Amino acid sequence: MHLSLALLVLLFSLILSNVINRVFPRLPLPLIQIIFGVGIGFLFKERAFELETELFLAFIIAPLLFREGEESDITSILRNWKLILFLIFPVIFVSTLGIGYLAKAVLPAAVPLSACLAIGAALGPTDLVAYSAISKRFSFPKWISYILQGEGLLNDASGLVAFQVAVTALTTGAFSLLDASWNLVISVLGGFLVGLITALFNRLFLTILDNMDAADVTGALLLELVLPISSYFVAEEIHASGIIAVVVAGISLASRFKKITVFDAKLDSVSHTIWGTITFMLNGMVFFLLGTELPTLAAPVLRSTTYDNLWMLLAIVLLTATMFGIRFVMISAVFAQRAWRAKRSLKKIWKGATLLTFSGVKGTVSIATILLLPVANMTALEHSLLLFTAAGVTLLSFLTGILVLPKLATGPAHTTNHYMQIAILNDVVGELEKDLKQSTNQGAVYATIDNYNQRLEDLILEQESNDVKEELANIRVMIMEIESEGLEYAYKKGKISELEYNLYQRYIKGLERRINRGFVSSLSYALAVFVRGLRRLLHLALTFKFRINQDETRRGPRLTEENRDHMAELYLTNTEQILEALSNLEGVYHSELLSYLKRNRLQEAEIIQSGAFVERVINRIKPNNIDEMLRGYYLERKSIFEYEKQKLISAQYAKKLRQNVNNLETYSLKEAANTLPYDMMELVRRN
Repeated sequence: MHLSLALLVLLFSLILSNVINRVFPRLPLPLIQIIFGVGIGFLFKERAFELETELFLAFIIAPLLFREGEESDITSILRNWKLILFLIFPVIFVSTLGIGYLAKAVLPAAVPLSACLAIGAALGPTDLVAYSAISKRFSFPKWISYILQGEGLLNDASGLVAFQVAVTALTTGAFSLLDASWNLVISVLGGFLVGLITALFNRLFLTILDNMDAADVTGALLLELVLPISSYFVAEEIHASGIIAVVVAGISLASRFKKITVFDAKLDSVSHTIWGTITFMLNGMVFFLLGTELPTLAAPVLRSTTYDNLWMLLAIVLLTATMFGIRFVMISAVFAQRAWRAKRSLKKIWKGATLLTFSGVKGTVSIATILLLPVANMTALEHSLLLFTAAGVTLLSFLTGILVLPKLATGPAHTTNHYMQIAILNDVVGELEKDLKQSTNQGAVYATIDNYNQRLEDLILEQESNDVKEELANIRVMIMEIESEGLEYAYKKGKISELEYNLYQRYIKGLERRINRGFVSSLSYALAVFVRGLRRLLHLALTFKFRINQDETRRGPRLTEENRDHMAELYLTNTEQILEALSNLEGVYHSELLSYLKRNRLQEAEIIQSGAFVERVINRIKPNNIDEMLRGYYLERKSIFEYEKQKLISAQYAKKLRQNVNNLETYSLKEAANTLPYDMMELVRRN
């Protein structure tokens, strides 16, 4: 397949997998991407994607590890340096020997022992990319994460050295422990020096450009993006560890003394955004490539009549269990020794040991490493057998991690107590309500209050239990269906016009966005959205209006009193249906939740019924309230300062809240912000 077409397939698959994960959030994104990759591998049997190991490590793995090193808390990692070194060296070498000798015993072929040891070496290192993809969904103890970060950043070097030693023994028939140890030392030290020097040159070059008044954000960002790739190739050129060089470069760049300048602030903001997008794409490509390689590696073995497929699957299960078993025994021994010295109960060590064990999942790095295995002293089928075995153990370990790690997690990721933030936003709303009495533009103030009330609602609901969130999501799906049914019925009976239909659809679309898809039945949500979308498309087709939200609706149409009355009548009719449905749910869902939803609906109905601010509820067209929003941000910063001064919130939490305010303010004051809809509304009203 042509390279451009291959990239398009990968990018399209990346987008589609993300959409599927958003609709079905309980399906892990890495698993979806692996399945897509397997499908692509089967679809293009002529090998759709040729995995070039060096390019894969340089252009995908290197930037990911560089960013991980740049964002790592090195101080916290170094507190556990003894255990990290234990995981990097003894655990990997014992795993290499254990898996190698077991593979020699169970594989149905007379393959050389050195080739089996190469498999063990390839499967030794933990894939930090794979673990990070799993851990983002769940919360784990901080010290566990620090240990795994340190291990994941550095263990590839020891694994690759062990692999190279095994390959040397395979091709030459010679093995020297002294040479192997010396190569390991040279590889690690060389990688460390290269990473340090390249990061130093990067900073020195930026300093020179700054002194010449030639530095700009774009150029500095490009230098940062090139740094991991250049560090990797320079290290590999001198036969040092490219992985170590990349990690050290990332750590060095993050550990420099930062200057508090406008330039550095802009660079940091842009860098964070760009790297977020790049890491997301590269992570996705890692799992896609893993999936695409699996059919290629499996096909020769599964189609062969020489080997029993059932026995091969059993061998993969046995090797995977042994891999986790060795890791568990060695980690438990260290923890037991610590517990004995500290005279602590051994019961407390098992969860930590189990978590560290099943966090040692393997990923595409293992696949890329085993693909370097030469065919020396083996037949082509025996070589395929080894590749298939390594790929099978990699996939099974990853799937095991996906299934087991959530059971060991302390809860969902990013669980935060928002009580203080809720109190701060309530104070802001109170001050804004006072402004209403003196304001000459009450519509803008109301819009600002609505914005803060929406933030408050989101924070309050986030504090609730998962049961309440699930019930709320299901109820909101029901409300959206009632609104959609009511709209279609009113249009069919001629009670609303085309313009009113389109405006009300916009309101229903807003209801759809407020549904937390992580807690609702994926099938119910998908069906409701599909039905609503199908009705919308049919309506557009039948009315020959393929331009969604025509010019008049885009520019904020001038609503007549008749339009307002029709939409108000429809809203109130739907309100009756919704309140009746909520009453029927008494005893099925939490009464407090049902009361909250009823109260919220009645409040909006009162606004509608009063004849005021129709756009506030249905059309959701907001006035140009930038000045009022800036007033809100000022009040929010003031409240944050007062809460911090009174020791009600920590300095770290206050910093986080200020960053949120800064992001909102920057977005509101965006120079390229489109105020055309507001300007058109004002123009129409004047005329």
